[in-house]
Amino acid sequence: MKICKYCNKDFLPKHHGGTKEFCTQKCANTYQNKHRVWIAKPAETKKCSYCEKEYKRNKRYSATQLKESRYCSWYCNGLDHKIHDEYKDRGERHRRKRGSLKRYTPEWLEMIKANTKNAMQKPEVKLKLHKPKGEMSIEARIQISNALAGKLPKNMMYGSSNHDHILRGDYDCSKGTMYFRSKWEANYALYLDFLVEKEQIKNWEYEADVFMFEEVKIGTRSYRPDFKIFNFNGSIEYHEVKGYMDSKSKTKLRRMLKYYPEIKLVLIERDAYTDIKKKLGKALNFY
Repeated sequence: MKICKYCNKDFLPKHHGGTKEFCTQKCANTYQNKHRVWIAKPAETKKCSYCEKEYKRNKRYSATQLKESRYCSWYCNGLDHKIHDEYKDRGERHRRKRGSLKRYTPEWLEMIKANTKNAMQKPEVKLKLHKPKGEMSIEARIQISNALAGKLPKNMMYGSSNHDHILRGDYDCSKGTMYFRSKWEANYALYLDFLVEKEQIKNWEYEADVFMFEEVKIGTRSYRPDFKIFNFNGSIEYHEVKGYMDSKSKTKLRRMLKYYPEIKLVLIERDAYTDIKKKLGKALNFY
């Protein structure tokens, strides 16, 4: 007979001379659990890539997942993704992966200029550029003239110009924000507002009418005056602001006088504009 080490009961071992110390397996497990020495393992920690604080492994994640993680929370993950450029735009990540540049950035423009310069140095391109061109046929010139009759050139329609001093753009007047093709025209619109206020004219419009020269088949075939003036007596006249008179402008005025002699056209040249600006420029807040 033997005495159980846990419950102190007498029991007979199954095998004679056995080394069994407990009467049942339940007593053995209970005794071992009570007398077991627990050794605490060090907590698994890691440093957050964003806030740089140490964080412990979540019980739901394995040690491998802790090794691959970079942030202590989803909040730090989102903030870090917002700060770095490579996470801002999916297209930007794709361009960086391919090694390409975003369009219209300064780097992209420099690359385009360099590629264009290199392409212009090719012998076949130089030969094509220096190849003499034949004179355009009269039929082609008439076709182009028909397509552009009554329309403004693109550089005047959309504001680009080789003359930076013209200052085309949006200006404020009594009719709201309007696009004028020069600062002189915008200032003259302010002067016309002054005339309307003083009841010297009834109203005005900007580039309201286009006069076609039907008998002309090529060249300057239309004319669009700058301002249309409505007087109180019912008459209408047109004002043209011209700081510089080029050959095309002279042709327009000459043909206007020839084909529309009944139309009154007032030409506001440099001297007339300067006189208005000198007398009323400060009072009307000219641009």
